[in-house]
Amino acid sequence: MRRRRLLLGAIVAVAVLIVASVVASFVPVSYDAITPGSAVPVTSLISVPGDLAEQHLGTMMLTDVELVPLHALSYLYYELQSGVQIVQSSEIVGTATASQYERQGEVDMIEARQAATVVALHELGYPTRAIPDGVIVYQPEAGSPAARGLAVGDVVTAVDGREVRTIAGLATLIGDEHPGAFVTLTVRGIFTTMQHVVRLPLGEERVAGAGSSVSEVCAGVGADNSLQPVEQNGSPAACLGVYPEQDYATRGLPYRVAISSDGIIGPSAGLAFTLGLIDELDKNDLLAGLKVAATGTMSVTGQVGQVGGVAQKTIAVRNAGASVFFVPLGELHQALPHAGPHLTVMAVSSIGQAIVDLEQLGGRLTPPVRGRLRPRLARRA
Repeated sequence: MRRRRLLLGAIVAVAVLIVASVVASFVPVSYDAITPGSAVPVTSLISVPGDLAEQHLGTMMLTDVELVPLHALSYLYYELQSGVQIVQSSEIVGTATASQYERQGEVDMIEARQAATVVALHELGYPTRAIPDGVIVYQPEAGSPAARGLAVGDVVTAVDGREVRTIAGLATLIGDEHPGAFVTLTVRGIFTTMQHVVRLPLGEERVAGAGSSVSEVCAGVGADNSLQPVEQNGSPAACLGVYPEQDYATRGLPYRVAISSDGIIGPSAGLAFTLGLIDELDKNDLLAGLKVAATGTMSVTGQVGQVGGVAQKTIAVRNAGASVFFVPLGELHQALPHAGPHLTVMAVSSIGQAIVDLEQLGGRLTPPVRGRLRPRLARRA
């Protein structure tokens, strides 16, 4: 009888554990796991006229991470895995919704491909340049007028018929108005050339908090009076309520260049795309026959910016057999502990610095031909 009771108790305990595990697998928590992704050659993602594409022994790779939304059960699993970083979801998406965050990643990738094209061709001696061409709505501020009529990826090109090219220009036009005034915005999408107009009332710039926790918000007129108004020239300051990004138009392209992202979103492939395009178009092997990987944003002026998940990307790059890995300046300490004995990690702040480092490793870049000049962007002496 006692043995039967023990057996029944064991069965009940197992059943409870199974039910608890099933329930836990469906209970979401506000955390995400950043895990190593993959490292893939960028050659297959770059398209240039066939007679210009060069073949080299070196390989340029981009790398990414996997972002896994966690549940109660998976949280415990990933907590026990090495090389995985668990972060609060709010640290990744900020104030954006899931759909807005996804769209921001698409905007980032568009900007990364454009900057890579401009900078790579500039390094090869072509007069390619990027000129300001409007203001991208990267995130409408919650509770602001912009949240009522603007979306991530919209590009503001005019206010009341007055052209807008730069972020400073938009700020000036909005600053000339008063809170509550209606403005008509001319808007096109970064994903489309179609234009439309949006008519919105301007909000009032206010501050909340004290000391180091002071934050500015763009509130609708008549908002909570406990928020302190910001004054400009003795009057409440008007605001639209967007986190902006500068949009650019590309000029001086000598031929068509296309870069595919293959489903990857975000800005961190900018450096890899730039180096890969240079290597694709130059007859010499800038990569010195090496398997090179890179992560880092790329600006239209050739500067390399910081990215996330460097530790996990280092693991992916190491697993892919790369011998050199470029990371943004200031993030070297995140990569080194995961590099292993056969991966050399190098920190760079500009495309010029990355080129110099590759030349020191034995890579070569062909001097300009047919009288073209190659003005280097922020190269390290």
